[in-house]
Amino acid sequence: MNLDVCIQDPSNRETTYLYEAILAAAKQARNWRGLYAFASRDGVDHLIEDQIVLDLLGRDGEVDLIVGVDAVTNRTTLERMQELEECHDNFRPRVFWNQTRGLFHPKISDFELTNGGRIVIVGSGNLTPGGLMRNFEAYTVISAGHGDEIDFDALEEFLERHANDIRRIDEEVLERAAANIIRPLSGIRRGGAHIRRPPARDRSGAVATQEAAEFGRILLAQVPRAGGRWSQVHFNAQVINEYFRLNQSQLDTQRVYLTRVSVDATTNEVEVRPCVFSADSNRNYKIEIGAAKHRQYPDPSDGPPILIFKERQLRTYDYILLLPGENGYDSILKLSNRLPSPGKGFARPITNTNTLANEWPDCPLLHVQETDSDEM
Repeated sequence: MNLDVCIQDPSNRETTYLYEAILAAAKQARNWRGLYAFASRDGVDHLIEDQIVLDLLGRDGEVDLIVGVDAVTNRTTLERMQELEECHDNFRPRVFWNQTRGLFHPKISDFELTNGGRIVIVGSGNLTPGGLMRNFEAYTVISAGHGDEIDFDALEEFLERHANDIRRIDEEVLERAAANIIRPLSGIRRGGAHIRRPPARDRSGAVATQEAAEFGRILLAQVPRAGGRWSQVHFNAQVINEYFRLNQSQLDTQRVYLTRVSVDATTNEVEVRPCVFSADSNRNYKIEIGAAKHRQYPDPSDGPPILIFKERQLRTYDYILLLPGENGYDSILKLSNRLPSPGKGFARPITNTNTLANEWPDCPLLHVQETDSDEM
């Protein structure tokens, strides 16, 4: 038996997000059951629709999730869970109908493995973007081999004793969840007041910049046509390692978290993307970009589309897709051709926000306006 105590630290380039730890366990599992205090639409949707979990469901594995509705978990989240239940026969979402004054607050996943072993993940993170990848969280991964024993008596007794409180999602449950409001990432509500988080400061008292913490870098990526499937953007190994901080040995469970930024500097829904390695002759790595899907590639004589990524935290990026003729395109095309680019292929220079601002002061990535979403 092995026990690993882990810290989800978005400022540490070596961290493993809870999201990725769950995927690593699900990849080996035949069944997964979990109890979580809070869930959000984005958290549940991305996780259940991840290909690894779809593969688990596809091999007749069961995914049984019980979530609390005391707070945070709202009607939109539960309605999405109902939709996922309709799509996947072996996905069983339920809620804990709490009839006490105490808060239902567990966060535990129990995976039965195909080899007879077990993985249990217990920690502080909920099934929300914050809990799964954005917050500082702690979790423990307990790995038991075939024949190793983990005492589940207390859990089984709890589930049996509260069997009448564990119920499917119905209209009464939806009405109860409708009163819940998900807390935005930008602050904490206490007693009706919205408290902003103070900016990080170094030992001298100066406000720390993202660059000082090794984040905040910019990637300028010219996008090839790629035979018409240009939303599957190819990157060379150096860019995958140096910019996206992906490890080739962990590509199956590591993910890139992308947020498209609109021209008015507002953000869209998060895209959770795997990096796919092409084992054919080009031996490139591909990441799907939502902004390019179902769009026609521009006339090559006008120049290639350009993706601009701004690093937010580990493997987490805001981005825009810039097409020929759009505001800022000519300046960014010249900049991407002028700067040194790692590896072979199309230009992929890595730079910083100061360089981007000097060339295109109005770039939406420099003026991002956060929108309230499923962040907690």
